[in-house]
Amino acid sequence: MRAYRLFAPGQAEIVEIDVPRPGPGEIQLLVTATGVCHSDVFIRDALPALRMTFPVTLGHEVVGTVTETGEGVTRWRPGQQVAAYTMRGCGRCGPCAQGRDNFCHDRYLGLGTHFDGGMADYMVIPADAVADASGLDPVAAAPLTDAALTALHAVNSVRIDAGPPRRTLVIGVGGLGHLAVQIVAHRFGGEIVAVDRNAQRLALAGKLGAHHTLLADGTEVERTLDLAGGREIDAVLDFVGTDDTLRTAAAVTNRGAQIVVPGLGQGTIPFEAKSVSTVVPEVSLIRTSGGSRHELTEALALGRDGVLHAETVTYPLDHAEQAVDDVAAGTVLGRAVLVP
Repeated sequence: MRAYRLFAPGQAEIVEIDVPRPGPGEIQLLVTATGVCHSDVFIRDALPALRMTFPVTLGHEVVGTVTETGEGVTRWRPGQQVAAYTMRGCGRCGPCAQGRDNFCHDRYLGLGTHFDGGMADYMVIPADAVADASGLDPVAAAPLTDAALTALHAVNSVRIDAGPPRRTLVIGVGGLGHLAVQIVAHRFGGEIVAVDRNAQRLALAGKLGAHHTLLADGTEVERTLDLAGGREIDAVLDFVGTDDTLRTAAAVTNRGAQIVVPGLGQGTIPFEAKSVSTVVPEVSLIRTSGGSRHELTEALALGRDGVLHAETVTYPLDHAEQAVDDVAAGTVLGRAVLVP
């Protein structure tokens, strides 16, 4: 079968390998769609912090049809469509016992980094690491397994004990952010402000529910303050996470606001324990990562109900290298998806 394999940092190619067979507790999938995430750019470079296994088949946003089950598997049967859960915790700590592998206290191993992923014709995965994806188009469902999962977890991390935010600022409306706009519109209502450097992405954000779209040209803070009537943004979802976007988030929030940062732009912001600081007192700041197994089921349900739709561009599996390159270059509107 074909597989897009990484052999060393930056050295990936489509090769022919044997079809994997499921062991006890595992299932074999005929892969029908695999999303290409911006994380795949970092994964292909094999950043040392990832501590990756080589060689490894890339791809962590996977939808497929069950073709074979291993010993002891009773929940799934051949012909069912499932979606992969990308994370794999230790399985022993408290969060893992609750299905929150993204909170694992011991380790984090990932599909497409430590275990063979779905940029292939077939893959094998533990039977308890998939969710029901019936009723969904595979191409539409693939981005829900990570992009929507991450966006949903970020939105779910916003506290609503005092009521939903009246105004939410979404920074970065690319692959994850355009999904977050839809979730915020469905979950919170209220006013949505979207900021991005790309006018085409902003146009998409407007179609998906953003009330205001602002080009990130250095004046976005002033324009946000103007349209909100001051520092009246109640929640910020920063899907970029650079110094500039974090400063923007801090500049438009006031006491009681929340800043949620799923973005991995390597930015920093001072969190100072003094009266006058960059982050206003009583503003909460949280960095989120991925989502739980339960949130994967929730994301798929939102897709099935028509609440959540991923803008997609498809590539054949043989063009996996090009798809990752295009994502790296930022030329993909929405999400790239590989198909057989």
